[in-house]
Amino acid sequence: MMYESRSIDPKVLDFFAPWLVKAANGSWAFEPHGGIAGVLQPIMVRQHLLFYSPLDVLCFCHFQPKWLQRPGSCAFSAIGYKPVSGRLQELKRQLPNARTLGIFDNDLCGKVLDCKVALWLMGRDADFSYVKDMVNIEYRDKRFRIPEPKFSLHRFRMLTGIRSGYRTVKPKGFVSFTAMLSQR
Repeated sequence: MMYESRSIDPKVLDFFAPWLVKAANGSWAFEPHGGIAGVLQPIMVRQHLLFYSPLDVLCFCHFQPKWLQRPGSCAFSAIGYKPVSGRLQELKRQLPNARTLGIFDNDLCGKVLDCKVALWLMGRDADFSYVKDMVNIEYRDKRFRIPEPKFSLHRFRMLTGIRSGYRTVKPKGFVSFTAMLSQR
């Protein structure tokens, strides 16, 4: 894990220093501000970026430093690999003026999470399953089937008709920004 922090731009590490804590097991966490980094005044935050882990935040900002140019206007949250609707609703309440962006992996799990987060932010939910290269979705008493290679938040929105302000950022040519950094 340490080699990764040495690979990350020192300016990115300096930016997150007030919020970043290294645990005894070697993992990183954002504390003490409710797991949200970058917040100076919650009312001032305009963009709220969601990630799986603090390491994902650091790797993303290493490649996209523009998100750090205006301190206090962007907030960064690590919601873990098994987030729940209640946590997303809590984050939404804490940052009332922020537009939410998801920076999750560019794989099936990340795409399903994008759909779940978009729904949770609207106070809704859907069930997803995967069988024989098909993503099966149950949403509002309707069933949808999408071939895995064609599955995305956009396709989900088109089929279900949902409209939300939630947006995503995916790395081009890589599964994640962490994988992108490890390939340098």
